Amino acid sequence: MINVLIAEDNAAYRRSLHQMLAKRSPFMHIAESADGVDALHQALGRHYDLIFMDVRLPHGNGLDLTRAIKGVFASSIVCVITIQDLPEYRDAALRNGADHLIVKGESTTEEIAAMVESLLETRYRALILVGDALYRRQLSVLLSARWPLMIVAEAANAAEGIGHAAMLKPDLVLLDLGLQDTRIAELVQDIRRVSTETRFIGMTSDDVQAHRVRAMGCGMDYFVPLGPSGHTELALIVHALQPEPGDH
Repeated sequence: MINVLIAEDNAAYRRSLHQMLAKRSPFMHIAESADGVDALHQALGRHYDLIFMDVRLPHGNGLDLTRAIKGVFASSIVCVITIQDLPEYRDAALRNGADHLIVKGESTTEEIAAMVESLLETRYRALILVGDALYRRQLSVLLSARWPLMIVAEAANAAEGIGHAAMLKPDLVLLDLGLQDTRIAELVQDIRRVSTETRFIGMTSDDVQAHRVRAMGCGMDYFVPLGPSGHTELALIVHALQPEPGDH
């Protein structure tokens, strides 16, 4: 899941930005704020991967808030929103820690989408494609807790998984081999068509040799049991797959 915060007091602009992001990246969790006090409270209460920050908010200055947030969560990407693209605005935003600046009415949807894609390219990306909601959530919590900067998306079925993979281009897919009404080998091929470098970890609720053999036959790179009994082995594999600093 990509955690996003939109701090913007103009309700119409906030709503349009939210809708555009949700449509293009359905694996995002998007929170909103309309004033500076609440925005700072939300931004310091958890790590956000991406924050859209209006330069002028009720009860708060967007540049001051950006500096405060960056002091706690340096890895959060902050995009300052302004109504004018003036050199002094851009310089002030950068001095206070902003990573990007967009202009209301001028920055296009494509430009904003490109910025989001640039964020995705800098992070290790994992897709959890598991039918059971409890197992899916356990895996998401495990990955997010151990690797806070990892982007973790979730899907419950093959169609949703292929759609997420096309947008996310995941480095890793955790794939439930027991997905209902799914031909696993074909699903793996479909995902690899849109994301050729993806590694797959096959998972089932039972750790028996037959499942391991089936996983390899379906194109898996690894196999671990689905559920807490496989978490230690899973963590070791994911750790080994992490790129060296500067490689991703």
